[in-house]
Amino acid sequence: MRKIYFHLTLFLVIAILSGCNNYLDILPDDKPELEDAFKDKYNAEKYLFTCYNSLPTYVTPTTTLGLSGGGDIIYSERNTGGGLSAGPPAPMMAFLKGNNATNPFMNFWDGLNGAPRDLWAGIRHCNIFLEGILVENGGPRDLDEFLRAQWVAEVKTIKAYLHFYLMRLYGPIPIIDTAVPISSKGDEVNVYREPIDKVVEYIVNTLDEAIVDLPTMNELDIVSEYGRFTKTIALCLKAKTLVLAASPIFNNNNYYSGFKDSRGIELFPTGDKIARWERALEAVDIACRAAEAEGTVIHITTDGGNNAIRGINMTNISDTTKAMVSFRQAVTESWNPEVIWAVNESTTMLQRWSTMLSNDEWFNLAGSGGSDIGQRHAPTLNVVEMFYSSNGIPINEDADWENNGWYQNRYSTQLPDNEHSKYFIKKGQETAILHFNRSPRFYASVGFDGGIWEGREKGLSEASFPNMYRHMGSGYKHAETYGGYPFSGYLAKKLSHLKTTYTESRITLIREDYSFPLIRLADMYLLLAECLNEVGGSEKIDSQGHNAYYYLDLIRARSGMEGVVESWNKYALSRYKTKPNDINGLRSIIRQERMNELAFEGHFYYDIRRWLLAEEMFNKPVLGWNKDGENKKDFYNVRVLLVPRFSMKDYLMPIRTNSLLQNPHLVQNPGW
Repeated sequence: MRKIYFHLTLFLVIAILSGCNNYLDILPDDKPELEDAFKDKYNAEKYLFTCYNSLPTYVTPTTTLGLSGGGDIIYSERNTGGGLSAGPPAPMMAFLKGNNATNPFMNFWDGLNGAPRDLWAGIRHCNIFLEGILVENGGPRDLDEFLRAQWVAEVKTIKAYLHFYLMRLYGPIPIIDTAVPISSKGDEVNVYREPIDKVVEYIVNTLDEAIVDLPTMNELDIVSEYGRFTKTIALCLKAKTLVLAASPIFNNNNYYSGFKDSRGIELFPTGDKIARWERALEAVDIACRAAEAEGTVIHITTDGGNNAIRGINMTNISDTTKAMVSFRQAVTESWNPEVIWAVNESTTMLQRWSTMLSNDEWFNLAGSGGSDIGQRHAPTLNVVEMFYSSNGIPINEDADWENNGWYQNRYSTQLPDNEHSKYFIKKGQETAILHFNRSPRFYASVGFDGGIWEGREKGLSEASFPNMYRHMGSGYKHAETYGGYPFSGYLAKKLSHLKTTYTESRITLIREDYSFPLIRLADMYLLLAECLNEVGGSEKIDSQGHNAYYYLDLIRARSGMEGVVESWNKYALSRYKTKPNDINGLRSIIRQERMNELAFEGHFYYDIRRWLLAEEMFNKPVLGWNKDGENKKDFYNVRVLLVPRFSMKDYLMPIRTNSLLQNPHLVQNPGW
């Protein structure tokens, strides 16, 4: 079982290359510095890391769509303190205000307005590398051929991933496979967008070429190479590409039917829906088997939190605490046995914005720069309600929640009983009924007013807890321009390491940094369950003889929940008891399972869009508690924080109008 405690630091070299249009793959003519880049192994490796540096950022909430642009997290537009003097960052503004074609938020097409990378420039770097590394093109002669083949495979994977990333955002995109000389003109530089099916085939074929020469995880040097691409990562990216192609957004989507480019070529696919799911199923199955062969498993803690909870270790940890610690460690324990691909970017901002500040810590400010306080990474009340009940089913389908009046009165408040105050809610802290009788995944994921925040090197009996109302440690403090606050009254506790805390004076964040997981086994198992169901419902099995229930139940078991069929049969209202038995019901369960398991990790943005659920979710009020409430009674009033507007055009990003003017062959996305 692999368990690595280190942070890989890549030596990144940023090469600045220019072209006529920044999305074109322009190769500078006769540049001595470019020739020097491949004169020997040392310089070629530096250019390899330039290609790696072309990947988007994933961990900084100010520049990452998945973390702060998906509608599951909300910041106040008025809150300009705590490091956001210009207001919410571009990913959040795209959700708060809607996008536009004049100057799009998070414009990855041009690398503008919040986008941290120019992805076409990244593709250009990759193509330059793939040509320059070859001996026949003057590439390094002191480079071992085995290592040359591996580096070529890594860069092909980077290039395929950048095309995949752009396809997720824009749909049909140009395929840029070679570096074009700077002297090129006309059709050589004015490229066309290619049909989705053609883009998918290009990504898949490029990954297939790369997989042959990529190393396995176990072949990497654990000190210097973890975080670089492996066979299994590439197999997972191939699987995710095919799942996206099979999903409703691209699989016979009538809204895009008949949409053509300037050549008259249809850009979105039609045809057999099931065939696309069958192909995706095969790819996901293979990827999961490859991960398992490398020892990847659903993470169950083996250290009880590594002393993050004082007095708790593997000899005395309860099943409840074990479930919560295991779940939090699956995200915040670097390179734990569940991680397939992680990045080693700093989590400082993400943890500062997600970590509670206790009342004592806040009151003992002691002259520190309190304006830098940043609690603001706030899940919406809408998302909080999506987490399961303690019976492992949605709260609006749970018979206990209905018969006991909990659902109808979920916004009312009460004090915790002994069972809840042992693990979940601080004794004496009045809180919403919504926060009682929820699953361990809820308590491990969401920081709420009065809720126990396990870890921080404190015992459970002395555990920290946040108060979210006015003037309190984790609430709205002095002014909109002074520090941050959780707009909805919640924090994304899941993203804060078990040991991350604040000092009790001068409010200094003491963080335990971690490698942020982009793909973990639970994600792939849930995709496998989704594909199995779409191809043949609960009867369909994979290469191991397992059906969708098997993978759902395996993931749920970590959090102490019974199997899907058993849970709905035992605990659901009568009208929902058979929900897992048909394709549509099981589809709904699988989707909500992804929302519960992968909450706040960056998947929600893309899942909601590929399922075509964003119109349903984002045309209703976004809710939260009353941040201005100065006591419990006033705080626990539901407020409308935002009334978003989302239409079919918003599923794909607009291409900037100026880019369309530069290249007359491009066509704008539908509706823009």
